[in-house]
Formats: sequence, C-alpha cells, structure tokens
Amino acid sequence: MDKEKFQERIKKIKEVDEFIKTLDSSIRETAFKLLEDYITGRKRKETHIEGEGSTVFDTGGVVIPDESTKENFFSQFDHEKPSDNALLIAAYHYSQFGTAVLTIKETKEIADSVGITIPNRVDVTFKGAKKNQKSLFQTVGKGKFKPTVHGEKYFKETYGVTKGTKTKVENEDKQ
Repeated sequence: MDKEKFQERIKKIKEVDEFIKTLDSSIRETAFKLLEDYITGRKRKETHIEGEGSTVFDTGGVVIPDESTKENFFSQFDHEKPSDNALLIAAYHYSQFGTAVLTIKETKEIADSVGITIPNRVDVTFKGAKKNQKSLFQTVGKGKFKPTVHGEKYFKETYGVTKGTKTKVENEDKQ
C-alpha cells in the first residue's frame, strides 16, 4: 500500500470512528463491520435469505448476519413449523459454538428464552432432519447432537451463518 492510500484510509477510519462514537455501544461493532467497505474501498457481496427481508453481508469471507443479539437473530425468521424452529435454534448454536454438541435441554432453553415453539420430541426432529437425502445431525449420546458436514452447509445456505468459534462451558448439573 502506498503512502497516499495509507493516509486516505487513516482519514476514513477517523471519520468512521467519529460516527461510531455517536451510536449505542451495543451496535458499534456491527456498524463498524458494515462500514468496512467504505474504509477499504472493496465492495461487499450482499445476498438475501430466501423468503426473508434480512440481508447477509460478506466481507471477504467473514459473513456477518445483520443482527447484534440472540433475539434479533431469531426475529429475522418466522417459521410456521415447530420443526423448522428447532433447526433454526441449531443454526444459531452452530453460529456461536461451531460443531460443539447441542443438547435437547439447551434447545428447549433457547426456545423458551426467545419465545418460539419447538416440537415436544426435538430428538426425533434432529434424527430425521435431512436435506437431499443427507442427514443434518449425528447423535453423540442420549439427547446430544452435532451437525454433520451436510448440516453445516444447510445452516450456511439457509440461515446465512458461519461456524462459531466460542468455547462452550459445560454445565455441572447435567440432566
């Protein structure tokens, strides 16, 4: 990068910084990511999730869903079928923890916390979930599931999420 381009980017970063400071602290990080193309001069690919009005931004391989909280993520989707809501929860879990184990208990807790309806037998939903005749989940113990490679692809294509990197803290009081 030449010195002129360097100075130009510094100027833009300072300009964006002044704007970001005026925003609520809970949305600053997302807002900055949305303005990266202005700073770098690279265009971001925008795609729309089928059937939804939300936009997913792709900034050079890092997909940023247009949400800043769990509630906002779930409010972007309106599934009529409880089984689709269970898959949505699994996609959210994947966006946070990657292929870490998802339990039925966690699934129910997330559903309760965001106010969506899921089937009484989520285990049956996950065991039978298929796309193009490929299973989306593998069983890793009673009431415990992990997404398969096909499941990961499904989450990315359907919900516009990327594989999360957070580490799960296992709960001591397992039921």
